[in-house]
Amino acid sequence: MAEFLQALTQGLLIGSTYGLLALGMGLVYGVSGVVNFAHGDFIALGMFMCLALYSALSLDPYVSIIITVPVMMGIGALVYRYLLRPMVGYKFLMIVQLTLGLSLVLQNGILMVFGGQPARTPSAVESKLWILGEVVMRVPHVIAFVVSFALAIGLYVMLRSTDFGRSIRAVHQNAHAASLMGIDVGRVQVLTFALGIGILAIAAALLLPGTPIQPTMGLRYTVITLLVVVLGGMTNFVGIMLGGLVIGISEAFGTIYLSDILGMLLPYGIFVLIMLFRPQGLTWGAAR
Repeated sequence: MAEFLQALTQGLLIGSTYGLLALGMGLVYGVSGVVNFAHGDFIALGMFMCLALYSALSLDPYVSIIITVPVMMGIGALVYRYLLRPMVGYKFLMIVQLTLGLSLVLQNGILMVFGGQPARTPSAVESKLWILGEVVMRVPHVIAFVVSFALAIGLYVMLRSTDFGRSIRAVHQNAHAASLMGIDVGRVQVLTFALGIGILAIAAALLLPGTPIQPTMGLRYTVITLLVVVLGGMTNFVGIMLGGLVIGISEAFGTIYLSDILGMLLPYGIFVLIMLFRPQGLTWGAAR
């Protein structure tokens, strides 16, 4: 029973961060229709930026967010404005090829600057534990859980209650009609992509404490994000967070109860089973 509770708790804590990763992709897709296959490499870029700030200024990853978030948002705005936006409206395969090429550029750029050896970025809370009965929780995982759900709620409120959020929803529903109503569709798309990349910068800092990083790790996060958004529905925020929890819990149970290889395959097996019996995923309505 103790192992079960430990696996469940660990899965919930990690899964919430996976949900946050997927929210960034779902937000961008809802406005522009772009599926960013360089998604995980932006996460890796955020992690290595935290490493650089720690090496240069001894900044804790959580503190470095005040620098990495605006820088990553600026990079995201430039990437969308000058690379992705000219391609929006063309065949989906062209967007896929472009973002895959961007993924290779980011990977090799990180490799050239930081080298190929795994690295770690220390944090003040990296080794701290919270013990609740028989369940042991790492403090970084608890912080990631709280921040992820706080950001998800804040994002939902922003979309429902602010002018910018209503502009995003209008562009998502009908970009042409939104432009006729005076909304600058291009500006909304650029800012939304920048916001999605900014979310990844926060997620990178949340995942970083205690995690070895290397330039090629982005592919894993891209695959996990795609699993989550397909499970939850590309634009269903509640479903996306639930999908993140499903993947996180299955990963934790696989790690504890199965061998290394089978444990790594369990989240993908759960994904296939859900898609077989519920092709629409975990979404049940238009909770956007």
